[in-house]
Amino acid sequence: MHVLIGIAWIAYAQENFTEKVVIPLTNPGERGKLELNQVNGDIEILGYSGKEVIINVSTTSDHEKEHKKAPPAGMRRISSKAVELRAREENNEIEIETDSWKRKTNLDIKVPENFDLNIGTVHGVVKVRNVEGDLVVSSVNGEITLHEVKGSVVANTVNGKIEVRLLKVIPEVPMSFVTLNGNIDVTFPPSVKMLAKMRSDQGEIYSDFDMDTEPSKPQVKKGGDCNCEYEVSIDSWVYGAINGGGEEFVFKNMNGDILIRKGR
Repeated sequence: MHVLIGIAWIAYAQENFTEKVVIPLTNPGERGKLELNQVNGDIEILGYSGKEVIINVSTTSDHEKEHKKAPPAGMRRISSKAVELRAREENNEIEIETDSWKRKTNLDIKVPENFDLNIGTVHGVVKVRNVEGDLVVSSVNGEITLHEVKGSVVANTVNGKIEVRLLKVIPEVPMSFVTLNGNIDVTFPPSVKMLAKMRSDQGEIYSDFDMDTEPSKPQVKKGGDCNCEYEVSIDSWVYGAINGGGEEFVFKNMNGDILIRKGR
């Protein structure tokens, strides 16, 4: 089944505007996937026991710009800019597009608990709770928070902290947690097996796991860019094996601490 929903609202000029959209799935009860990338606005995803995807979209108008000119006596202003959202569903895969490049568009979305995510925003925070799947989450100017999630995580931002609480980890799947400015704080199940690859240029690294650590070893290669016979390089990564080691999990930031916690 292929479902295409295209929606445009024109409302009286107001500071806030909200609307709800419900999207049925082709195969309710089976794993799905949500893809969403926007420019300006927050994204919040909640996993629930239902079988539909429910989108609550809200926008914030630029009040100061819209009210530079007073309306004629006895008349009220009607916004000339539609609020647009487009959602496509095919075989449990949903793609959402908004006109967030025009105005801040916040999305509060409920998905079935068994759902993969590939979501991101440029200016805004991203929050995910109670979802199990492959979770790829990004921002540029905003923090990332994932609580009570299961599966695998790739989380990247530039300006903002990353906070993740994983209840269950998919074995033998690599993960990555990267930010430039902000702490990285990740909680794993006690039994997780990983080879942690860690680097904080101007922060500290902490963990309550028993971890066998060692600095990165010198890399020797023949030739290279130095126009010499051999080139030797040493980087500032620290490696740590947890519960005997496993897939490589990357933790990297420049300004901030890295905290790798043991859950209960």
